[in-house]
Amino acid sequence: MLSKNAQRDYDIILKAKEGDQSAYTQLMNQYHDSIYYEISKRIRDEELARDLTMEAMSKALMNLDAYQPTFAFSTWLKRVSVNHTIDYLRKRKLETYSMDAAQSSEKGDLVRQYANDELTPQEQMEKTQRIDIVRYYIQKLKDMYRSLIELRYYNELSYEEIAVELAIPVGTVKARLHRAKRMLGQMMAPHQTSF
Repeated sequence: MLSKNAQRDYDIILKAKEGDQSAYTQLMNQYHDSIYYEISKRIRDEELARDLTMEAMSKALMNLDAYQPTFAFSTWLKRVSVNHTIDYLRKRKLETYSMDAAQSSEKGDLVRQYANDELTPQEQMEKTQRIDIVRYYIQKLKDMYRSLIELRYYNELSYEEIAVELAIPVGTVKARLHRAKRMLGQMMAPHQTSF
């Protein structure tokens, strides 16, 4: 059974799927600011964040058939937007090269020296070990705390979405998540020098 807000959103989505332009506009107006906020956490350039917000929202609204009402529309829209932003960042990273490191060939032509932001094998191994240590200790948490960590950091749900998912107050979510992070920090203390 959907909440009132979820049912309202779903009704608007059904209208949008039928081609109702006012429904598209309503969804755009309703979620634009929250999606911009999510994207601007990853993209510091305001103009670019605005552009990516419009692209992500357009992409989501053009693919409403992919939305399933088992989760809140806001959660699905956030996921589409975050994925769109990550795709942009990956593509930009591939296109990045260093002009400072540019060199001239024997003929005097400019030769691009592409930046190598990849980790060395040693750094990659250390990163993998750190991730494994964190995951190991997350698994040692009580179920209640582990599920909060997973919902917040793996599924990237907001406090409000977690509260709805677990049917507990937002304040309880925040308090338990704080405790979970503190316990995790205490368990991992012997490994802190490697972080």
